[in-house]
Amino acid sequence: MAERVRALSGGHIDRALDAAPTGGRIDRADQPSPAGGSLPTLIKLTGDPDRVLTVSDFAAAAELGVRTTTEIRYEQMDEFARLAGEGLLVVPVARTYTLDQIQEAAELSQSRRPGGKLMLVL
Repeated sequence: MAERVRALSGGHIDRALDAAPTGGRIDRADQPSPAGGSLPTLIKLTGDPDRVLTVSDFAAAAELGVRTTTEIRYEQMDEFARLAGEGLLVVPVARTYTLDQIQEAAELSQSRRPGGKLMLVL
C-alpha cells in the first residue's frame, strides 16, 4: 500500500495521520502495540516522525517519536479526576511560565518537544 500511496502522491507525502484501530492501545499507553503497526511505514513515507500524527498507537509513538493527540471527552472528566487521584493518570508538566515569559513558552511549544505540558501561571 505504501508504494501505491507514494505513486499517487507523485512521491511527496507531507503529513500522515494514523487512525487505525488495530495499531495500538489507546486505553493503556504503557502497554506495547501489536507487531506490524503502520507507524514505521508512515514515517518512511513522510521522511520524519514529526510529520506523523497518531490518535491510537501511543506506545509505538513514544518509541518512534511520532506526535499524538486525543479528543477531550468532557463527560469523562470525573473519571479522569478519579484516576488522577489514584495515581493512575499522570500529566507531566515540563515547565511553568509567568505571563511575561509567554514568548519563551510559545517557542518551546512550537518545537513540539517540550517534554510535558507547559503551564501558564498568573
